[in-house]
Amino acid sequence: MRPPLPARPSLRAGILLALLLSAGCAHFEPAQARREHTAAFSHRLAGLADRELGRALSLDDCIAVAMRNNLAIRQADLETELARIGRDAAFTVFLPTVAATAGYTTYARDPEVTDRQFETAGLDIGMPIFMPSTWFLFAAARHGYASAGIAARYVRQGIVLQTTLQYFAVMIRQDTVAALESQLAAARETASRVGGLAGEGFVTDWEADQARFQVEARTTELNRARRQLTVARGELLRGMGLSPQAPILLSGDIGEATLPQGETADLVLKALEIHPSLSLADRQVVIRQHEVRQAFCDFLPTLSVFSAGTWTGNELAARAANWMSGLSAAWTVFDGLANVAWYRAAQVGQRQSEAERDAAFLSVIIQVISAEAAVRDAAETAALRHRAYEVAAAKSADYDARSREGLLPVSEALDARAAMDLAQLAVVESRYQERIAIANLELAMGLTPVPPEATPAESSH
Repeated sequence: MRPPLPARPSLRAGILLALLLSAGCAHFEPAQARREHTAAFSHRLAGLADRELGRALSLDDCIAVAMRNNLAIRQADLETELARIGRDAAFTVFLPTVAATAGYTTYARDPEVTDRQFETAGLDIGMPIFMPSTWFLFAAARHGYASAGIAARYVRQGIVLQTTLQYFAVMIRQDTVAALESQLAAARETASRVGGLAGEGFVTDWEADQARFQVEARTTELNRARRQLTVARGELLRGMGLSPQAPILLSGDIGEATLPQGETADLVLKALEIHPSLSLADRQVVIRQHEVRQAFCDFLPTLSVFSAGTWTGNELAARAANWMSGLSAAWTVFDGLANVAWYRAAQVGQRQSEAERDAAFLSVIIQVISAEAAVRDAAETAALRHRAYEVAAAKSADYDARSREGLLPVSEALDARAAMDLAQLAVVESRYQERIAIANLELAMGLTPVPPEATPAESSH
């Protein structure tokens, strides 16, 4: 009986490849992967919350936490790292290329003119000596890295503003809840008193019902305000890179803010000098200019030098080792006018970047004008709302006293009380609006301060 024939190498390789592919597909289970990520990330978030939320946080504390954990900042830093790697990779075009080869050759039958079995080895070295496009490629990559650093800092400025707005949003919601709790307690006391008067016939039933309705209205508003407070806290936590479900306590310390000094025209000029979006636009124009130069270089020849060494173990060869060196040139004479099309496209790209820079220039101007006006509006609105509350409070107190003496219907006192409550909520809403407007103006001018330890390293090239 003959022994079984061994499997052919190609068949064995095919079976092995099929097993590897099937194993790779079989080991990914979407549900399990989702559970594992949920568990791992939730555990990480819990650890961050324990470390970062162990005390009442001021505004500066929240900004510092956001600088450490915000995911948008992490993504911006990764973009900067990719740009740095791209710049370093672009520099390699100036370096020689070295390739080593080795081989083993065997013939089934003796070829007679060479050994039946022998080894070979080779070393190839090449380097371009005239390829101008490489300089422009590296220059564009260098500006791309610098742009990534500027963009990373701009992202941090945006996160500072976002955290500031979310901190004030939580403070406003907390003050709103406190005001509504006070209003609800007063409404309940009034409803109880008016209900007693209605039972004795001193006021009408509908006036007692109006008092009870104010209790219901304040209860609904309070419940809504508490839900909004929960959402506002979650938004703040998310911006800080933490779980929106984590407990957080704010100290209410918001520090001091100084309004940028100068007339509107002075603020605009300052913004045009330092705004990151304009710096990015300037870099983009330069990158496009280098792309135009790269496209023009496609019309030029390239020159390279090379040297190659070979060795063979073939004893019938005339020489076992040899070196070959030379100079090569390449010039694309005709490629269907593709190089012409790419050159024109690069020119259009340059004009497009210049138009985008002009648009950014105009946007910065109007953003500064709008933000500066918003600061003035916020200050005046806050003062006006406070004055309106004083008037409403005085009116409510007077109407309440006169209604208790029977000189005014209870309904008018209740209406005055409702107007005062609305005025109080308006004051709460406007309490931090000037600070918010100043923060918006700082970002519009590119002046938003970033904690020094959170500032990314930027290339000066």
